[in-house]
Amino acid sequence: MTRPICLQVYISSELSSLIRKAAKAKGISMSEWVRALLANACTEDDLASRLDASIERISRRSIFLMVGVDALLAGHPDHALRSRAHQAYARKCKELGLSTSAGEGGSDEA
Repeated sequence: MTRPICLQVYISSELSSLIRKAAKAKGISMSEWVRALLANACTEDDLASRLDASIERISRRSIFLMVGVDALLAGHPDHALRSRAHQAYARKCKELGLSTSAGEGGSDEA
């Protein structure tokens, strides 16, 4: 087993009291409580960065799909189809309790 590395941090007496109470409530030492908190914070940060990357990738794909579908609707022989699709989109959003804003669904129609 490797020897633990000491990490020294200066905190206020108020924060020390809060940590002491939290650790006591869990039935562990202050060191164990802080160590677990730091480990969780490092893990969550990694998860947050992966989540941000996933959200950006999904957003880019959604925009591509939106532009592509709108272009196909605009070039369709039935010129009213695009307008009907946008109206159906607005109805569905309203039904689901979602707001529609200009630019969503490829249209600035309300």
